Amino acid sequence: MNVLLALILTTGGLSAQDFPAQAEAILSIRPFDGAQVGALFVSVADGATVYSRNPDLPLLPASTAKLATSAAALERLKPDFRFTTTLLINKKDQGRRRLSALVWRGTGDPSISGRNRSDLHEIFNIWADSLAALGVSKVERLVLDGRYFEGPATVPVWPEGESAYWYEAETSAISFNDNCVNLTFNPAAKPGRKPQILPAPDFGYIKIRNRAVTGATGSAFTLDYRRKPGTNSVEFFGSIPVGPTRHDYVSVNEPARFAAETLKRIWKRKGIKVSRIVSWEKSGLSEGRLSPLLAWQSGPLEDLIKIINKNSQNFYAEQLLKTLGKETAGHGSFTGGLGVVGRFLAEAGLTEAQFHLVDGSGLSEEDRFTAAGLVRVLRYMHGTPLFSTYYESLAIPGIDGAAKDRMKGDALAAGMRLKSGTVGHARNLAGYLKSSSGRLYAFAVLVNGADLDRHAVSDALDRLCLAAAHSLP
Repeated sequence: MNVLLALILTTGGLSAQDFPAQAEAILSIRPFDGAQVGALFVSVADGATVYSRNPDLPLLPASTAKLATSAAALERLKPDFRFTTTLLINKKDQGRRRLSALVWRGTGDPSISGRNRSDLHEIFNIWADSLAALGVSKVERLVLDGRYFEGPATVPVWPEGESAYWYEAETSAISFNDNCVNLTFNPAAKPGRKPQILPAPDFGYIKIRNRAVTGATGSAFTLDYRRKPGTNSVEFFGSIPVGPTRHDYVSVNEPARFAAETLKRIWKRKGIKVSRIVSWEKSGLSEGRLSPLLAWQSGPLEDLIKIINKNSQNFYAEQLLKTLGKETAGHGSFTGGLGVVGRFLAEAGLTEAQFHLVDGSGLSEEDRFTAAGLVRVLRYMHGTPLFSTYYESLAIPGIDGAAKDRMKGDALAAGMRLKSGTVGHARNLAGYLKSSSGRLYAFAVLVNGADLDRHAVSDALDRLCLAAAHSLP
């Protein structure tokens, strides 16, 4: 048995069967001083409550809100849903080597990237090979048709001053590489000198102002960056110690243009020249003059939501939210998607008092969920044919994404599927766990408070889940 769990079970003479007492002991330790805590553990089979604390208290859900977004998407769009990107040409250009216009019509595919592929540009290379096979060697105008989504590109109430970070990347019907530039930081050989900052792709889309320095070996890593709003000018500052290379991502402004500029350069290497990039609105084209040339489909939704839930990828969640609005309500906006999620939650049995969402990822500090509401979502999904897909989209502790460093070394951790959630004043955990007998439980623990010791709270929540798995029947 896990050493920390053993200590919990023996503290104060607690019985291994008295999970509520164990839970109270864990949630009463110092990291929770002054925090608001909402918690609920229930048997999935019959809904019997085995522990609760303030289950109806609305709290910041952070990324546990993705449980609602992904569930609604699975139910409304179905696991085999795929995003389709279409390349269209002028009908008069059919069979020609030189195209007067090639329309790139996006529908919000978040997966046009190097994730799970051989390299960052694999998809663009595939498209180029397909065009070359048709004899195309030049495109006069690459026309970007991003009308599938509506503005704004980001949620107005997201945290200020953080738009450069990957988790606030802009949404766009035409996207590439999570709408971010990859960053590599190489410290200089000696302290005091500037580190090397390498972007990828590297063609000057972001303008780097390097004010960072290399620090002494063992010094603190404080290197940070800011992108001036509405631009792609990025200032880097702070210090990186002499030692290993570090990696990060910076979001871009005008991501459709970023995608097109990248594609233009990749296609040039493949022998296809793109002369100009223009928006649909400025192209003067009409639907009646166009004919589909090529179509590209993403992987199925059942695979994409694993990136949302296992990796806690905000960009995928927001792209999916807008897609929900477009596909089911005709409006590819945050508002349209939130309406669909809200109706789904009502059908799942949640009341308006149990949730309030302004985005799909849980990034906003205006989002609210109760522990009882999250558990209701988890139990509802268990009763649908979608459960296996939903369950396996969540993180396995010690293995997956945001949970890869949690609960290592305990056999019962393998029977858990988790969704964590962290923003400035929240440290949360929700999902499913199995007791030693194999019985399935759904749970949610929301911890909100100023100046939380995030590491200590996470450790305590891990101990809480392990205590439940080992103690419950």
